[in-house]
Amino acid sequence: MSLIGHFKSCTRIFAILILTFSFHEVIAQQKKDSTITKSVKLLDESQIPLLVTKVETYNFKIDRDKFLLQRSYDVSRIEKTLPDIIKKIKVFKLRFEKNGNNMNLRSLNSAVIILAEVEENLSGYKTTLTEYVSQLKKSNADLNKILNDAELKCNVSDSTLRTQLSEILNDGNKLNKAERQILIKINLLSSRISVNLLQTKNLSSDMVYLSISKKIKMWSMEEAPLFKAKPSQYETSFFETVTKALERSGKIITIFLGGKLSVVVLSILIFSLLTSWMISNMRRVKKMDDAESILAQINFLKRGVFMSSIFAFFTYVPFLFANPTMSLLHAFEVFRLGALCFLIFPFLTKQSKLIWFVLVILWVFYALDDILLDSAFGERWGLFIAGILLIVIGVKIIQTRNKLFVGLDPSPATKALAIFAIIQVLLSIIFNLTGRLSLAKIFGVSAVECLMLGITLKVFCTLVLEAVYLQTEAYQSSRFSDFINYKELQFRLQRYLWVIACMVFFVSFIRNITLYDVLTTATSNFFYETRSLGSYKFTFASIAIFICIIWLSSIISSFISFFFGHEKAVTGGKRSGLNSMMLLIRLAIWTIGFFIAVAAAGIPIDKLSIMLGALGVGIGFGLQNIVNNLVSGVIIAFERPIQIGDQIEIGTKSGIVKEIGVRSSKIHSAEGSDIIVPNGDLLSQHLINWTMQDRSKRVEFNISVPYETDIESTRKLIADKLAKNEHVLPIPKPLIILQDFGEYAITIRTLLWVADLTNAGEVRTEAMNDVKTVLTEAGIKLQVRPMG
Repeated sequence: MSLIGHFKSCTRIFAILILTFSFHEVIAQQKKDSTITKSVKLLDESQIPLLVTKVETYNFKIDRDKFLLQRSYDVSRIEKTLPDIIKKIKVFKLRFEKNGNNMNLRSLNSAVIILAEVEENLSGYKTTLTEYVSQLKKSNADLNKILNDAELKCNVSDSTLRTQLSEILNDGNKLNKAERQILIKINLLSSRISVNLLQTKNLSSDMVYLSISKKIKMWSMEEAPLFKAKPSQYETSFFETVTKALERSGKIITIFLGGKLSVVVLSILIFSLLTSWMISNMRRVKKMDDAESILAQINFLKRGVFMSSIFAFFTYVPFLFANPTMSLLHAFEVFRLGALCFLIFPFLTKQSKLIWFVLVILWVFYALDDILLDSAFGERWGLFIAGILLIVIGVKIIQTRNKLFVGLDPSPATKALAIFAIIQVLLSIIFNLTGRLSLAKIFGVSAVECLMLGITLKVFCTLVLEAVYLQTEAYQSSRFSDFINYKELQFRLQRYLWVIACMVFFVSFIRNITLYDVLTTATSNFFYETRSLGSYKFTFASIAIFICIIWLSSIISSFISFFFGHEKAVTGGKRSGLNSMMLLIRLAIWTIGFFIAVAAAGIPIDKLSIMLGALGVGIGFGLQNIVNNLVSGVIIAFERPIQIGDQIEIGTKSGIVKEIGVRSSKIHSAEGSDIIVPNGDLLSQHLINWTMQDRSKRVEFNISVPYETDIESTRKLIADKLAKNEHVLPIPKPLIILQDFGEYAITIRTLLWVADLTNAGEVRTEAMNDVKTVLTEAGIKLQVRPMG
């Protein structure tokens, strides 16, 4: 066969194949069309209303999902911050890989803190994106149900409804495509975050492991002993090491504060409010007539309100950052030290000024040494000389502890603080001599920090008391200040401040010796480890929360009792119903505090009901009187038969109501004693209240005159004389009546009213003296029983 014949045969076969394929395609399309035709059915009129309702529901669902897709799944903030976070992780990873073994404990701790912040941010992003994915998947599943609804593809005769069905399908398909695109974008972003989160955790755990390893190794000899060390053994000089450390610390502070903008803003806001408050009080006091005597009672605020506020700010602001890096702490301490120098310099004696100057220089040296990454030959000798100087300073402080300040009370903790610092310095010198440089730095820094922190806390506590004193004096004419006894407030507040100061000192010391992580871990394990008592599971954290909330409720209750107390009412003779309202508020605080404590501690309700049942049994057997007094206290608070400042008599007891408590009340007697009366007795016994309506009281006295006396003129003389007495009330007017015809004389009884019962005795004495004087001048003698 020729080539052309072969070609024709092939062409014929190819044409047959094309026709066969086309035929099959046509048959398939016809089948598909027939299927579609079969699936699309014509709805009858009864199904149209249901379809219309479904169309409205689907339209609402699609519109709502469109709105949520535009507003609720914004990941721009995460996309904006993620590159910086990834850059931080790469920098820390590169630095750790290159200089990991050379990093000291401080630098490792700073890196772990910053990585913990990064890990927290990434975990937050991961949680947010996971929620987005979950919401999008649920929304997309609901949307697919709409798109697969066969009724949307039905043939309807109404053209408007047919258009709406078409629009739903079009809008649904577009929304479906958009949701899938957003879902892909979020999944990719979530994957990047997961990878970097895993790297952060691994890097942080490696640094923690290296830190633990260095803590173990630092007890062995790290370098040559001090007297055997040579400059050639160190690669860089002390100056170069300090320069690099300052640069690195600046970067660490910038990175750390960059992730704490909210805390920075909050700190500035608190500083502004406190500064404005103190400046306002100072201006108000300076405008008073007795401003000089008021300001004579304060020291630091008078020296400078703004500098005092700066000092206080850099004292409390580290606690707002929870776990700041050591570089940031030292930066805060630099500003705090400058403000402290300004505040205390005028109060230093000539000798203590020199001590203070040397102490400041030593603190600067130890602070710089604490942030060094590499060791240097000059650092070794600097630590030795600084340790000797610090011991001398500590001895001088002990010798002259009562002569360090002028105009300031010496602290009883000065000697103990100096001895504690000296012990640490001695350890620092010993470790430096034996080549244990890390321990030498740790104890040297801790020693100077303890001294400085002790002085700082002393000044800070004094500043708080001065600020409270300034507040009470600036608003001494206000109703609120009328209830404040500053002396008692100072005693209570000073006690709480010193407890807080001791806790701050302890935590700071633990942090200085690099045991802060150990403390937090041990504390967390102790409080959050699950324990069992029979079938009941509990943790010490839940118990601590319960006790703390109850304690806080009692503190709030006692402060309310203190601020709206009794002293002014008792001493001023004023009747006050405020205490009854305060009693109800205190009861409410206790009740709310109890239920909040139960809820916060996670105590099961069934266990609480068992406890209340046991309490009910206890009440039935032996607590009847206590419960009676408690209920009586509530009744007294509502009915108010007595109030603060009332002059009452109950049984053989009398006095002024000083306090109405939950269980008992206090009555201040005329002899100066305080009588504790159970509230049940106040309701069950006959109670005489002299001041329930007003404070007026009737007093009386008798005189005896001879039988030959003109009674009417005598009565008129007494009445006229009493009318001239301004302390005797004209209404009701004094009443002079004949009391009795005695054996030797006629008894005349005089009754008069005084405005305030606290002056009744004095007014009665004055009235009797006036009556005797006027009768003597009129020649009327007072008759007494003859002798014998």
